[in-house]
Amino acid sequence: MAALKDMDDTGCAYNLYNRFVEVMMVVGIDENTGLVPADKDAKQDSDSLLLNLFHQDYEPQVIAAVSSSKATHFQPFLKEDPNYPPVTCGSTGNSLDGSGEHLSLPSRSKSVREDRTRRFSPTNTPLLKRHFRRTHTVNYRSVTMTNLPLSEEVIRSVPVFCFPENAKVYRHKPEKSVHFLVFTDLSGNKTFATCLTFYKPYILEKEDSENLKMSLETKKTCLSNSKTRAYLPQCCILISKYPYFYSMKECLSCMVDNIERETEGMFTYMKEFTYILTLTPVPPPGNVCVILTLPVFQMQMILYPSDWADMPVIDIPLYLVFLAFSIDNIFKIFTSILTEERVVFVSSRYGLLAVIMESFLNFILPFSWRFTYVPILSVSSLELLEAPGTFMMGCNSKHLEVVDQVEGLVVVNIDEGTVKINPEPSDNGGVEKTIPDVPVEPAQLFRKFAKGLRYQTDLNDVQRPFSYNLNEERKYRSRKMHQLNREITLAFLELMVNLFRGVIPELKLDLCKFNVEAFKETVAEADKPFYDKVLQTDMFKNFLSERLKEKQDFWSDYEAKTRSHFKKVGGLLDSSTNMATRKKLLRKQVSISIYQSSDLEKEYQTFRLPVLTSDALSFLRASIVYLSKTLEECRDLEPRGCYLYFRGMLQAAQGNPQSAVDDFLSLHSINARLVPTQYLRQLLNGISKTEQAALHKRRGSFLLDELCFPMDEDSLSRDSKRVVYHGSVSLPDKDVVLDEFVDAISMLEIANDYDTIQRLFFSLCTSENAVPVVDQKTLESFVDCHRENQIQCDSLKIRNSKLHQDEYVLKVSGLIKTDFGTGRIALTEKRLFFLKDVSNRYKEIIKLRDINKLEKSQLHTFLNKVDTLIIQTRDGSFKFTACLKDERNCWYMLIEEMRAGKVVAEATRDLTAIQQGTINVMLIDAVIRSGNEAGSAHEETVTSSAENLCHFTRYTSEGRHNLPKDTVEALQHRVDPNIGDRDRKTVEALLYTPGTDSLHRSEQLPPRLWCGMGDGKVKVFDATTWEVEGKIVQTKNTAACLVPVGETQVWVGSQGIFIIDTETIMCNKTLSIHQDLVTDIVISEDKRHAHSASVCGLIVIWEIQTLTLLKKFQLNNITSLRSLKIIGDQLWCGTWKRIVVLNQNGEELDSFRVQSSDGHGRNVDLDCFAITDQEVWAGVRREGMLVVWDRHTGSQSTTIRLECRGISTLLLCDNKIWVGTKAGTVYIYLTNTHQLWKSLRAHDDAVRSLCLADIRYVMSGGGSKDGKVAIWTPSVLELSDSYADNL
Repeated sequence: MAALKDMDDTGCAYNLYNRFVEVMMVVGIDENTGLVPADKDAKQDSDSLLLNLFHQDYEPQVIAAVSSSKATHFQPFLKEDPNYPPVTCGSTGNSLDGSGEHLSLPSRSKSVREDRTRRFSPTNTPLLKRHFRRTHTVNYRSVTMTNLPLSEEVIRSVPVFCFPENAKVYRHKPEKSVHFLVFTDLSGNKTFATCLTFYKPYILEKEDSENLKMSLETKKTCLSNSKTRAYLPQCCILISKYPYFYSMKECLSCMVDNIERETEGMFTYMKEFTYILTLTPVPPPGNVCVILTLPVFQMQMILYPSDWADMPVIDIPLYLVFLAFSIDNIFKIFTSILTEERVVFVSSRYGLLAVIMESFLNFILPFSWRFTYVPILSVSSLELLEAPGTFMMGCNSKHLEVVDQVEGLVVVNIDEGTVKINPEPSDNGGVEKTIPDVPVEPAQLFRKFAKGLRYQTDLNDVQRPFSYNLNEERKYRSRKMHQLNREITLAFLELMVNLFRGVIPELKLDLCKFNVEAFKETVAEADKPFYDKVLQTDMFKNFLSERLKEKQDFWSDYEAKTRSHFKKVGGLLDSSTNMATRKKLLRKQVSISIYQSSDLEKEYQTFRLPVLTSDALSFLRASIVYLSKTLEECRDLEPRGCYLYFRGMLQAAQGNPQSAVDDFLSLHSINARLVPTQYLRQLLNGISKTEQAALHKRRGSFLLDELCFPMDEDSLSRDSKRVVYHGSVSLPDKDVVLDEFVDAISMLEIANDYDTIQRLFFSLCTSENAVPVVDQKTLESFVDCHRENQIQCDSLKIRNSKLHQDEYVLKVSGLIKTDFGTGRIALTEKRLFFLKDVSNRYKEIIKLRDINKLEKSQLHTFLNKVDTLIIQTRDGSFKFTACLKDERNCWYMLIEEMRAGKVVAEATRDLTAIQQGTINVMLIDAVIRSGNEAGSAHEETVTSSAENLCHFTRYTSEGRHNLPKDTVEALQHRVDPNIGDRDRKTVEALLYTPGTDSLHRSEQLPPRLWCGMGDGKVKVFDATTWEVEGKIVQTKNTAACLVPVGETQVWVGSQGIFIIDTETIMCNKTLSIHQDLVTDIVISEDKRHAHSASVCGLIVIWEIQTLTLLKKFQLNNITSLRSLKIIGDQLWCGTWKRIVVLNQNGEELDSFRVQSSDGHGRNVDLDCFAITDQEVWAGVRREGMLVVWDRHTGSQSTTIRLECRGISTLLLCDNKIWVGTKAGTVYIYLTNTHQLWKSLRAHDDAVRSLCLADIRYVMSGGGSKDGKVAIWTPSVLELSDSYADNL
């Protein structure tokens, strides 16, 4: 409980974790601080000081500080208010019950002198004399002991930053002013402050030769000659963990008149005001804002949330940047920060410095500034400008002369709207370095946005009538500022996505590496100076590390949202795309803009805080009651998540951690990003083991285990040592084993298929060793040969090129003699062509699909014999001879392998065979080339090593590509979700979702094929192009089932239920009630409820709209619940032993068992079932048998025997049952006659999944030895039968 509350000896405070304000402080000069000259050498006699009263600087002092649990007065001695906070705790000191005494806030009408003794207990600090040179200062270390939520370092720095030019005494009262501060502690944590400086009138008169009497002037009177009226500065500061700068400015603005009074009255008001602010929760990211009613004024203040999780709240007018600077200069400042220059902002107005600097730090998100950051430099700290390293600082423009003398600074003058770089010394005198330009395409799109931005707000308000309702006017201006902020934030987010989206395809997540050289190839020449600098920065490396860890944040959300548009305009291909194709296509950075005005319109719901009338406990209880009622009525997930967050925080503050944890776990089901993980872990560690066990039982263990048992230090250190690649690829400097070889070849982008790399390894390895290795020299030679071939192919210039856009030259011969004359022949994945010597004139020789025969031959000349290759067409009408000499055998292998790859692709409808064929060709060539070098491991076995890589040549020679007629007719396409993975995984579940173009969608979604894999990954294919989407969702262990829920979600059954957003393909919601594998999920007919089943027999009913648990029940004696179906109001549950029919309450209505036909009563396990109008079909798990029951009588009517070792899945399609077997064959039976209609040779392993796509297609997924998905068209089989009948 200690983590939940800040307590002193006499009372308790309710510590709200997400409180709006941490502490309020007052700094300055008053009758208790005295006047302490900043210049220690100044004369101290009263006559001299009175003479220079208005001409010298003074040291400001901390006067008072109030937090949620402590109220401390610093002057003239340190004292704490024993009656603050204004409640009295029960006898235990850590809880309040209904009988506890509540102390109301003290009245301000009481006499200060009468109240002083009762309310303050002085410490042992000696009383300070009020004279010019103070004999003692407050011990700030003792201040830390008061548990103020500020470090000693911050307390010491507050006076300096509140009065950066030191405090001054004024003859005439200056205007009040506001400025903003940001404090950064040693751990890099930031706190944010708003300061309001005001001035109190004091009467000063000489008391004796050493002392000066000071008294607050409460009433304007005429002064005698011995007295002087002076205005002494004081600064009121609100400090928060959250950057609510303008909201804190509003609070200070409305209270300043009430603290321009005598010290005790000011202190009393501060306590009342601060106590309210410390009990005010700030909203989580989303669409719920907090409305706080400020006392006395009855003024409503709105705290708006951040738009995205992981993005800080923005409570400053971002459009001021556009008023202060041109677009060109905005880009210069933006780039200077991204390239980590030393940047100094200057302005004559301190209030502008932090606003402008914070704006730019918001613009570069998700990059995070991790260096020295001082928005306001005081006079005494200007020497920091000469500090080495990277920093961002701000200072008054009166110090511009000093700033200009510091070499290499980027100086941003806010008043003049200029940016310049101070020259640095060089051999040739001072030279000015340059700031690289923002890449052209992203910059053009941003300029287009800036041109249409209506940041000149007064122009828009000309036609708006004046408003005399203060609250309405404030609300209007606040809403307008947040609307503009949203537009600007989204525009800069789009700029950052356009600048760095090209990083994603070059990440190797399994190796935790980034191929920077490949990324730079995508960059236009003019943009390279920008990336050359940015890619070396610490901020980029941190961004890169987050992407390698697959961090999901607002940047990744927007990048995923724009990915489909990016592909349409020719963006980079995914990393799983064929290597040759990736290298051939014009790979460049493409910038796009998709946001529309409709995206920027955001409706907010409100959480209106009750008025704090008596005590905190009543306030918390009233707030929780209000939130509970709101949650009962709220059906929308986004605000519902926010309300759960609020209630969890308030429950914890109230001292009820169990209820708080429950709310946060419910929030995890709705939006995992909103869960305050660190705080939740504190709550869990603060409750007993018994309570933790009850939570495990009630809420599921997986999330709780992660929170209660975080990664140990050894694991963290190991993770931190993972190599993040950030440079050119270098080869291992030693002999490599298989795993190291796979890593090297993958990183070099030579190949990405594990089976292919494994074949390459054994082609190059040294067989003499007990453990196979590829020696360093052989690997280097192979890589060099592979690169040389790539360079040669890339450098080939073809006049009036006839090659297709996606066609890539794989091999070019030397200068040879052919039937077309002297020249070179070249091979692509589609054809052979001839290039005339000198002219390089192109002429097609033959398409690979037309080749019927390749023949090795010799041409006898009068000089010698020349090895030739003869190519003939199928009809024999064309014959081509090339005198390839020593290259003949190599070219024979290459052409045969590429041709075989195309044959396999056409026969099996698997286009990946063509992609794999191109990789094989380049590997074969590199193996042969490197084998011809002396000292290579395969020098003596070049031919056999190359033949080992001729995968498709062997495949076709064995006839494995020849499929039965029905299979060929029905098979439309194959896709491989395992491509690029080391180990092939089973396709456990399949789902097809049709494309959407709903009006409420920001973009049209393509039809997609979703694949749930045996390792828990969910991979998604665009069903129009059959290209894999870049995003992969990782669930726990196995993705056992996939179910669409409306257009916006896909639910995945795994160890828990993972909810994927269909637009971004990201999972932010998890239902963790199930503690075993979720094997099936079905949706009710009214689409309102979902039923989920886990292996252990637990069935849970969910309300889809709110993701709340409505009901759950456990099936007795069930340990193998495999499938679930809803028929009317009945639940049909498939287990290994029987099929059980239940009502909605879990009561058994009927069951279906297999009656053994051999008379021995042996047990027969079922693996799957399907229901027709009249019958129930089931597949036997470990033998080839189908069992059919009459649905209404329950009698077993038919048993069908199949030639297989078991049945794994069933699918009902029209009047047919598709039966997936463990032999890889799909049998199709007619439901009305029970006759076999067709059989399809589907996979090289068991058929593990079947799904229906728009009735037109059936899709099947194979086991791990196959790991592919086949797409079938049943209608083709129907037409074939009709045609045969007509014949």
